[in-house]
Amino acid sequence: MAKRQSSKLRLFASLLILGLVALYIGLCLLLPVRALRVQKPASFLNITTTQSNLPWPNYGEAAVGLIGSGTIAIHGEQTPKPIASVAKLITALAVLKKYPLTLGQQGPNITLDSTDYSIYVNYVNEQGSVVPVYTGEIMSEYQMLEAMLVPSGNNIADALARWAYGSISAYDAFANSFVKQLGMNDTTVGGDASGFSPLTTSTANDLIILAEHVMANPVLAQIVKMKSVNVPNVGIMTNYDSSILGVDNIVGIKTGNSSQAGGVFLGAAAINVNSKPVTVLTAIMGAPQLSNAISDTVPLIISLENDFSQTVLLSKGEVLGEFKQPWGGSVQITVAKDLTNYLLQGQSTKVELNLYSLKIPSRAGTIIGSVNAEANQLSPQTSEPLITVNTTTEPSNIFRLTHPWIIL
Repeated sequence: MAKRQSSKLRLFASLLILGLVALYIGLCLLLPVRALRVQKPASFLNITTTQSNLPWPNYGEAAVGLIGSGTIAIHGEQTPKPIASVAKLITALAVLKKYPLTLGQQGPNITLDSTDYSIYVNYVNEQGSVVPVYTGEIMSEYQMLEAMLVPSGNNIADALARWAYGSISAYDAFANSFVKQLGMNDTTVGGDASGFSPLTTSTANDLIILAEHVMANPVLAQIVKMKSVNVPNVGIMTNYDSSILGVDNIVGIKTGNSSQAGGVFLGAAAINVNSKPVTVLTAIMGAPQLSNAISDTVPLIISLENDFSQTVLLSKGEVLGEFKQPWGGSVQITVAKDLTNYLLQGQSTKVELNLYSLKIPSRAGTIIGSVNAEANQLSPQTSEPLITVNTTTEPSNIFRLTHPWIIL
């Protein structure tokens, strides 16, 4: 009796094992293979188009940019150097940070004291650019900004900084923190608010950042394009860049000139590209004369205007990644059509890759995601499908049986 029961148990166990083996074999051979995960590149690609042949000056350092896109090309070693009166743009932004104005507002009245008069006399003795003032004179905040940025009064810059922050040293402390908040990591403010001190230094790249912030402020954008201004108790005073304002759509921004800085010009030009308005920015530093920095800005702007075009970012058939098949071989990924966007030659843009898993089997040309180029001022976001280049292969039966994790 015991032997019969033992035989039945052995038979049952054998049948069970055979059944499990048959089930295992059936599952391995008949179930579909799991979808493949892509061995993909980064989710984002930064693409820089072919650099244009811009007419850079043969001195100093320079940069060009586009409002909304920042710096798009640089020239020369970007080493911090004195920027002279261009520093007054930092002062203007810092003052408006604490005492903001909207278009049409004059802001609070500022009474100039004996210290302000002494500052004026000191700048006269040092042959700096000045706006005459006297003790007890009253000017509005807006009038002070005009006097600082148009005739470029060094003494007005220091007076505004003292009024807003209590002292030049307190202003310098704030301004050095402020420029970092603006993204100007290679800029240092030192000694004064006017830029007369060579301790205030920056790079052409940082000046493009500064220009973006200035032109984003309606009050400053209004002031920096003025050819002249009527200064209280003085009369009409002319902008140092009045000869170029309005030429080739130039709308500012600021000149700088000193023995340590040479000629510096930060420019902005409002142009139409692809039937859309854009503002291009130029920064030239270290010119032999201020006139060189101003005149060499024009060919840069003209070249920029002509260098915008519909640009191929990714070409049809270009391999962007692949699916690795565990049983050998791979399936490559490409873009179904050329991915294009309207850009300036040399401009960088971001491309986003969105990828799905790949089912087995799949034919060549299977859509497995999309690629998107970010929108900019000139064109909306563009998108094209991602497809497979080749057909998947099937694993062998032996591979299926020895690698159940690709199925189960």
